[in-house]
Amino acid sequence: MKDINEILQNVQKPARYTGGELNSVRKSFNDDTVKLVLAYPDMYEIGMSYLGLKIIYHLLNEKDKVLCERVFMPGSDMTEELIKRKRKLFSLESRKDICDFDIVGFSLSYELTYTNVLSMLDLGGIAVRSVERKEEEPLVIAGGVCSYNPEPMSAFIDAFLIGDAEDLFPEFIEKYRVFKGEGLFRKEILRKLARLKGVYVPRFYGVQEKDQKALIPFPLYPDIPAVVESAKVIDLDNAFYPVKQIVPYIRIIHDRIAVEVMRGCPNRCRFCQAGAVNRPVRIRSEKKIRQICVESYRHTGMEDIALLSLSSVNYPHLARVAKGINDDLKGKGVGLSIPSLRVDEAFYELPEIMSVIRKAGLTFAPESADENVIRSIAKDIDRDVLLRSVKIAFEKGWRSVKLYFMIGFPTRSENEADKILELARTVSLLKGPKPKNAAEVRVSVNPFIPKAHTAFQWRGMEDRRELERKRETLLSRSGKKIKISFHNIDQSLLEGVLARGDRGISEVIYTAWTNGAKMDGWLEFFDFRLWEEAFKVNNMDIGELASRSFDLEDKLPWGHIDSGMSIDTLKKEFTESFR
Repeated sequence: MKDINEILQNVQKPARYTGGELNSVRKSFNDDTVKLVLAYPDMYEIGMSYLGLKIIYHLLNEKDKVLCERVFMPGSDMTEELIKRKRKLFSLESRKDICDFDIVGFSLSYELTYTNVLSMLDLGGIAVRSVERKEEEPLVIAGGVCSYNPEPMSAFIDAFLIGDAEDLFPEFIEKYRVFKGEGLFRKEILRKLARLKGVYVPRFYGVQEKDQKALIPFPLYPDIPAVVESAKVIDLDNAFYPVKQIVPYIRIIHDRIAVEVMRGCPNRCRFCQAGAVNRPVRIRSEKKIRQICVESYRHTGMEDIALLSLSSVNYPHLARVAKGINDDLKGKGVGLSIPSLRVDEAFYELPEIMSVIRKAGLTFAPESADENVIRSIAKDIDRDVLLRSVKIAFEKGWRSVKLYFMIGFPTRSENEADKILELARTVSLLKGPKPKNAAEVRVSVNPFIPKAHTAFQWRGMEDRRELERKRETLLSRSGKKIKISFHNIDQSLLEGVLARGDRGISEVIYTAWTNGAKMDGWLEFFDFRLWEEAFKVNNMDIGELASRSFDLEDKLPWGHIDSGMSIDTLKKEFTESFR
C-alpha cells in the first residue's frame, strides 16, 4: 500500500483512485468468493455518472460470496506513475491489481472508449488479446449498448453480456462459480457460459468472407447458439435498484441521485439505437419511484434528483410523481431535474411541476429543422409544439435553451444548415421580440451516425466533404445569442465505422492502440492520424467504411445478436422512411 500512497501524492485528483466513498462496499477476498472488478473505460468523473455501473455494483455486492469492486481509466499522470514504478492498475476498494480478480467486466457505452479498454488491460497485467490469456488470468467480459454489435471488440473480450444487467449478471456469476468449482479449464467454462441467454463468446464463432460485404459470424459447434437473444427485465418495479448510491468525494459529470422512471421509449424514432434495443417499454410505479427517492436521499444526502429515462416527459404519471417527491422531501432543499425532455403534447403537463424543477438551461432535441426529414426519421415532433413549449418554459423562469440537431440523415435535406439557424433564431426571440431581450440558444450539431439494430443500419454516413461544408456554414453564423457547436467530424466518422464494423475492425483498433491511440472521446487527446494510419496498414479506408451501405437482403456483422426487434420490422421501417 505504501507505493500506492506515494503514487497518489504525485497525481492530480487522487480521489479518483482512493475509493472509500460513502456507500462504497468493501468485502474480504475469500477463496469461495467470486471476485469481479467493474471497469469503466473512461475517467472516474464520467464512469461514476453512469447508472448501469451503479446498478451492477450494488446488485452484485448484495449477493453472498460475490465481491464487486471498481476501476476506471487512469489519467495520463496516473498512467505515467504506474509505468514508471512498474505498478499494475488496481481497484479502488481493496487496491488489489485487477489481474488478481476472477472477472474484469467492462461497460461499453461509447465506441470511442475502445482503445481505453486495451490500455486498462495492459496496465493491469492482463493479455490484451483474448486468445493469448493464460488459465490464471481473469475472464474479460463486457456489456452495455455497444455490445449489440460486439464484433469490433471481439478479439479482446472473452464474453459479452447482452441485455439488461439485472437479468444477466446473477445467473452468469452463479454459473461461473459452479463451473470453476468443478475444476473446469478456461475454455470449458466459456463454452458452458456461451449457452446462457444473452451471452456471446466470440471464440466459438467463425466468420464467413466469401460473397459478403463484411465478415459474418457463424457458430463453430452445434451446442453454440446461431443467434444470441438479449436479456430483458420485464417487471421494472421488482427489479433491483440501488438506494445507497455511492457519494463521490469529487464533483462528477452528473452529481445527483439518479432514478430510472422508465426503461425503453414509447416513441419509435428510426435512428435511435437505445430506443430500439430497450423495447418493450417498462415503467416503474409512482409509489416505487417516490420510495426510491426518499430512501436514496436518506442514504446519500444529495440535493439533486434526476428522473431518468429515454423520454421522461412521456412517463405517464410524471406530474404526480414530481409533485409527490416535492411533498415527500419538502423543506430539505432537494431539487428535481428531468434531463431528457421530448417535445410533444405531453410537455403541457409540465407547467404543473415547473415550480419544483430547478431552473437552468432547458434542452430539447428536435434532431432536424426540416419537416420532410422529421417525418422520415419518425421523430413525431411538431414545430408549433416546440415553439409553444419553449415559450412556456421562458414564462416559467427558464433562461436559456439548448437545441440538439443531427445532419446527414439518409433522407437528405436541402439547405439543412439554413433551416437549423432559422429555427434557432425563432426560438431565441420567443423570450423577447427585440434582439437585446432574446434568449441565449446553444445549438449542438452532430453528424448522423447509423447504428446497429435500427431502421437505418443499412445506410452509411454522409460524405465528409458535405459534412464539412455544412459545418462551415453553421459555425460562420455563430454569434452572441445563437451559439453553434459542431461535433468533430473525424471523431464522428470513426464512431460510425466502429458502430457498424465487423470482426476485421479489431485489428484496426489494436494497431491504433499500439501506435498510441487512447482517450479518443476526448478532443484534446484524439489523434486522427493514428487511426488513418491504422486503417491504411490494415488495407482499409475509414471514409469508405463510414459511408458503406448494405442491401436489405445482405447479412450483417451483428445479425447474430437478437435485440428483440425483428429484422422484418426494421426493414419495413427503413422502406417507409423513404416514402
